[in-house]
Order: sequence, then structure tokens, then C-alpha cells
Amino acid sequence: MHRYQNLSVALARTDEDAALIRYATMIARLGTANEVRFVHVAAASDGTLAALSHDQLVAALQASVQRHSAGLPASVRVAYDILTGPITDQLLAYVAENQIDLLFLGHRLEPPGRKPLARRLAMKAPCSVWMVPQNSSTPFHRILVPVDFSESAADSMRVATSLASLSRGAECLALHVYFNEAAITYEEYGRVLRGQEEEAFKEFISPIDCHGVRVIPLFKEGANVAHVIDRTAEQLEANLIVMATRGRSRSSSILLGSVTEEMILASRVPILVIKHFGARLGVLQALLDRRFRQQGDLRTD
Repeated sequence: MHRYQNLSVALARTDEDAALIRYATMIARLGTANEVRFVHVAAASDGTLAALSHDQLVAALQASVQRHSAGLPASVRVAYDILTGPITDQLLAYVAENQIDLLFLGHRLEPPGRKPLARRLAMKAPCSVWMVPQNSSTPFHRILVPVDFSESAADSMRVATSLASLSRGAECLALHVYFNEAAITYEEYGRVLRGQEEEAFKEFISPIDCHGVRVIPLFKEGANVAHVIDRTAEQLEANLIVMATRGRSRSSSILLGSVTEEMILASRVPILVIKHFGARLGVLQALLDRRFRQQGDLRTD
């Protein structure tokens, strides 16, 4: 069964942190984690840093987390870290250093808040990123998985069905968005294409371990894939979208990284962007080298 062992929760030290902490705690209670690291990245110009010692800042972060993390299993190790510097660089280096499997990031719905940050992290991080808008419902009961029949989409399906199995009752919907660029107008064309998509889905799903979860296929037509995904999630009241960063098959134009980026910016539903540790480790190693040369090790336990 899919297992995220090392989780990290990026906190802003604002009122929105409470909901994000509760959400991450819910995931940890599913039995997916051995360790959860709560981290806040502060700007070097933050006046709070000058007023309090590093230990005091860590203690304040710990107190804030403990108020909202009731029910976190005793078997799960918990760590608290305060970093300083550019938030994207620091978080990327942090997840690389600590071999984080899954990074939680919250944001306000209005104004856009941390959405641009989430987009950068989802594309650059060597781990999966779970973006949680404010007021997101817990627990989730309906998971929507956009698929293009690629191996990356199969990864997303494995994770989604594992989460559905662990949550005991969540249903899993596989959405394939297709469109016809040839502008053929006779009525039978849609039915023929639909039949082909159903066969493609059967071939796609058959080798995947779905953890005993029934996956319901959905086929929608539309020129803007992200809009179709967003509209379907709203219509079906999905409360989690699981997506890959990119497809690798010939049909991957249906689900490129740009679609995931657009969904991150547009969706009001939590999105889990699937990546696997090491995906961009070379880039991050250069970042880490520069970080250690210039600033030293900023991490504290």
C-alpha cells in the first residue's frame, strides 16, 4: 500500500495555519506517516526574529501546532523548524535535506495568497505537494483523478486509491478529458470516440493495484482541460484532486504540466500533485551546495 513516511507542513504563522494543521493531522492519522515536520520560513527582515531568540520562535511554533493537532498518533515523530531567507529556496532545500515525501501547503482563497508559491513548489520540489485551500473539508469522501492513460497518471491512480482505501469510504473517480480537433460533425463520431476511450481506460486500469477500491471512469469533452476538471470537481462535489505533474504517453498533451499549474491556480479544492523523491535532485543539490556555502546549516531540531 502506498505510504508517505516523511511529511512536512509549511506554516505561515497566521490564522489559516490552524486548518492546515488539522488537515495534515488527519492524513497522518490514516497511518501514512512516520514523521511530521512543521516548518516556518521567515523573511530576514521580520522584526519578530530580532525580538525573540530562535529557541523562543521554535517554542511558539510548537505551541501553535499542538493546539490544533489533537489525535496525532504517538508513534509519529514530530519536529519543529524555523528557517530564514527566500521561502521557495529554503523550502526546496529543506525537503531535500530531510527527504520529505509529502509537503503540505495552505493558502487563502481571496486574495490568491500562496498559490504562485504552491505552483513553483509543485513543479520544482522532489516530493509530492498537497495544496490545501482554506476551509477545506475533512475528511475527504470523493477523490477525482484526471488521467491521460500515461504511467504518471497510473502513479496518481495508485496513490488516490490507496488514500481512498485508508479513509474507508471515499470513492475514486477517474476523469479523462478528450477533444476533437478535426471538427467532424456527424453524430456517430462522438459515440465511436467514447467507445475507444472506454477501451483505453480498461487497458489503463487493469494492471494498477487499486487497493480494492472501485474506480468509476468519467469521460468529458472540452477544449480547455483544466476548466473541465475544475467544473467536474465542482459539479460532483469532489473534495480532493490527485494529479501528476506531467504525462509521458503520446496523449500527454491532454495532461501536461501546464494543466496541473492551471489547476493549482484555479481550484478551490485541495490538490495533491504526485511526484517522487529524487525527481529533480540534481537541481536541488546545486541549491543545497550554494546554501551551505553561503549560509551554513539553517535547520534546527
